This record gives sequence, structure tokens and C-alpha cells, in this order.
Amino acid sequence: MKNKYFLFIIVILLSVFVIILHLFALENVTIKREQAYLRSGPGSYYPPIATLPEGYSVTVIQDNDSWLKVKADTLAGYISVKVTEGKKEADDIFAQMGSQKAITEISQIGMTAGIKAMSGKFSKKIDENIDFIDEFLSYHINPYTFEQFREDTYRSTNLKKIQKSVKLPRFDAPQFFTFSEEAMGFAIANKIAELGLYHDKALQDYVNYVGLLVAQANDSYDIPYKFFILDINVPNAYSCPGGIVFITTGMLEAIANEAELAAVLGHEIAHVSHYHGMQELEKRKVQIIAEDSFAELDDLSDEMYGHDEKYDDIEAELEDIALSIYETIYQGRLEEYEEEADMLALLYTARAAYNPQALEHILMRLILLGKASNNEHYTQSQIGWRKDLVEKKLNSYDLPKGLRYWESRYQLYTNKLKSSKH
Repeated sequence: MKNKYFLFIIVILLSVFVIILHLFALENVTIKREQAYLRSGPGSYYPPIATLPEGYSVTVIQDNDSWLKVKADTLAGYISVKVTEGKKEADDIFAQMGSQKAITEISQIGMTAGIKAMSGKFSKKIDENIDFIDEFLSYHINPYTFEQFREDTYRSTNLKKIQKSVKLPRFDAPQFFTFSEEAMGFAIANKIAELGLYHDKALQDYVNYVGLLVAQANDSYDIPYKFFILDINVPNAYSCPGGIVFITTGMLEAIANEAELAAVLGHEIAHVSHYHGMQELEKRKVQIIAEDSFAELDDLSDEMYGHDEKYDDIEAELEDIALSIYETIYQGRLEEYEEEADMLALLYTARAAYNPQALEHILMRLILLGKASNNEHYTQSQIGWRKDLVEKKLNSYDLPKGLRYWESRYQLYTNKLKSSKH
């Protein structure tokens, strides 16, 4: 009896010792972005529960490769490893306003009001409809359903081996967007959404699943991408700063398999991850840092400095930049950006275990279909030179084994769309 009691005490003491060692072993990391999202799960598709300010220290509970489970005050959630690695410089006068110094918990009402207020700062000359913001915030995928889709996709695939053999080019700029840049993206997306959205939850979820697989396979995995369908018969796709991507029903009809969808979305993801829509913003070095994620610029500047005409001038300049970026996205990007986006799309597609030859196939099919685009993105002349460059690049690749097209699954998800359009 005494021996059993003694063993019981030893077990308790060892357990306490292990717990103490674990507590001392917990690592503290510092947020190195202006603000970072604390999410409810390890992925950009999980809802944010709070924002963490630059310089804030959190305790790591668990390391999940690209995502860290952390404790921040009384909150527990996940941050990407990237938010602890570096920050984007802010050298304009608004950087002097400082940033929030405490955790800001996120509510749906607060987020809606904040996004509408901030995006309104960039929308006067675009003259956008704000209804899309409500649609954006109300749309969510089920994280667990997506993870099941991901598991089914890679069940017989050695994804790590594929990604090890397909390297990404070095890109030194930190791949994230400030709240003000996200707000500018919302303003632009609002205007694009006025072309008309196609509402089919199952199909939109599927497009998001494929897009997220591609996003996870590249170096912008923590940008919170969301994908929407435009009810337009001509083939096209658009992407906005912050990660909002549109694809038309015409493009979905032209696409023959999931790999082609991945390639088209990969092209748009490349525009986002490499800031192709933000060249005017970067060139003119204008950036707004709100005092908190829900503050309006007018309230902030009046409170901290009193009303000053120089802020009115910069606000007008931001409207010009938003208009410039919108026109660039809608009318067509520079050829150098289109070429880079295609080259990156090939890599992203392959790293997501799709056959990147699909990009050449869809470009060739668009040529054969001869459908006119509603802007410069997919004109016959542009598709032609893009197809030639993609073909040349593919000929230089030694593609790994195990890359797939997933034709039957694509047909299953798009059957309703294709039958309703004919």
C-alpha cells in the first residue's frame, strides 16, 4: 500500500515538473508588422478574432510550420510565421500618427463599419457601390470542409516532394497589405462587383477551395484571399489589392478542368502577391496608418492634429491613386506584369500539384473560341503572345511526377453553371 502511495506521489511530482518545464520552454515572439490578424485557426481562411499591433509580444503555444498557435493576453489563436519576420516601411507623414498599442478584438459590426469608413476614403472618384462589402463580410467557407477537400486532393500525392522540386524565385518585399491598402482594395472590388455577381454557394466554395490550395503553395499564404464569381459571359478574371479575386462565368465555361482553374487563379494570385495593382501607391510612397483598425481618417487627423489642409490634399491624392489602380486592373495591366504573373502561375500551379501545362491549354482554347474580352486582359493579341511565352517556359521545365488535372471533379462542380447557360 505504501509503495503504491509512493509511486502515486512520484507520478504527480513528475507531471508537475513536466508542466513547469513546458511553461519555461514557451517562446515569446514579437509582431513585426503594423498590425497582424490573430485568427481562430491555422489558415488565412479562418475568421480573425483580433488585431495585434506592431511590437506586441505573444507567447507561442504550438508551432505548426507556417502558423503559430499563440496566447495574447486572454486570447488564444493563430498568427502566421510571416508576421514575426519583418515589416513594410512607412515613410510618409501618416506614419507619424503612430499605430494602435493594444489588442483590438474584432466584431462583425465593427469590422463592417470600419471597412466602409476606410474604403470610403478611396472611393469618391471610383463612385463604387458599397453593397459588396456586406457580401464580402458575409461570405465564408467552412474551414473543416476545405481541409477535407485538401486532404482528398493530396491523398495520394507527395506534396512536399513536389514543392521541394519546384522552387519559387526570391521576392524580398514582405507580402502583406496594410489596413489602408486593404481598404483601397475594397473600394476597387466594390466597383468591379457592380458588373454583377453570380450566386451559387457550392460553386463559389469550390472556386475558393482551389484558389486557396494555390495560395497555400506560394509565399503569400497568409494573405486572406477570397474569390467571387462575376455573371459575365466573356472569359476574364480580376484581382484587387488585399486578396479579392473575381472570375467570370464565361471563364468558368471555357475552362475544361481544375488545373486550368488553378492556373487562371494562380495568375491573379500572382498579381496580388507581387503588388502589381499597387505600383502607383508604391511609386508615390503614400500610406495611411489609422490609430486603430476602425478609425476614420478625418476623426484621427482632427483629434491628433486638428484639421489641416495638407491631409485633405493627401486624401485627394489617395482618391487619384485608387482611380489609377482601378483603371489599371479593369483596362489591363502592363505586359511586364502579365508576363510575370504567368510565370509565377506556372510555379504556383505545379506547387499545388496541378499540371501547369493547363495554363497553355486554356490560353489556346480562348484563342480558338475567339471570344472578345470586355477589356484588355484577354484580347486575342494578348492571349497570343502570352501563350507563346508560356509554351516556351514550359519547354524549359522538368516537371515532377504526380501533377494532375482533375477534369471529372471540375465537371461535377460546374455542371449546373454550364447547363444553365445553354
